[in-house]
Amino acid sequence: MTKRKLLTAIVAFVLLAAVVAAGLNAIFTVTYVRLEYESYSLQGSEEGGDLREKLDAFVGKSTTFLDLDDVAAVVAKYPAMRLISIEKRYPTVVRLVVRERRETFTFARQDGYAVLDEEGKYLYDKQTTDNRAAGKNILLEGFSFTVADGEVSGAYLPELTALAAAFRSEIKELRANILSVTVAQATERPEDHTFRLVMQEGVMIDIAEPAVHIGEKAACALEQYLALSDEERTGGYLTVVEGPDGIHYDYSRLYGLL
Repeated sequence: MTKRKLLTAIVAFVLLAAVVAAGLNAIFTVTYVRLEYESYSLQGSEEGGDLREKLDAFVGKSTTFLDLDDVAAVVAKYPAMRLISIEKRYPTVVRLVVRERRETFTFARQDGYAVLDEEGKYLYDKQTTDNRAAGKNILLEGFSFTVADGEVSGAYLPELTALAAAFRSEIKELRANILSVTVAQATERPEDHTFRLVMQEGVMIDIAEPAVHIGEKAACALEQYLALSDEERTGGYLTVVEGPDGIHYDYSRLYGLL
């Protein structure tokens, strides 16, 4: 008798648990995947629409047991997208904030060009230097960059990203002002290396020894570039160097030795 009562109690508990689980599943079920997407190009907008359709596959899934890593993996299939945040909003909503990465830099690689965003992250290869929005990407020359497993590496990558960050403090779209960035190496010694920026208006900016204090030098270069008159920006050389008493700049209409 005792065993029968115990078995009955166990069966009743299992049935109750199943009923509770079914009820919770009915309540905590994804009915809407909310995608907040910011794009700057037509291609990016189209990719955003495609992403929305793919995210709808999670509708009907249990909110409780849904693994957000599975949702993030769908976004990761789009190299030009950055996942800013992802969260469950109980009981029925999954919210994502996604932003299109901006094509910014490019360098020659094999039969085409590798494309980097404004933070130096590798996006993909293309056959041209054309930007997906309009115009051209900033051409990188003299950099010994390589790409492996979707990651770019090589000398002066941190300095390039620091330079870009300094310029973005005042110039939101780097391509509007910068045509190319070149590493000029007079000798193999880092102190004889120079970053040369060719600007859209015609002036060139030389930043000496970029391996040292590139952030401060870039900030100085940007400040002086913005201070140039319209005529001065059409040509000449703005040189930034660091001496014993700090960082100095010089502007000349004539070419000076690096």
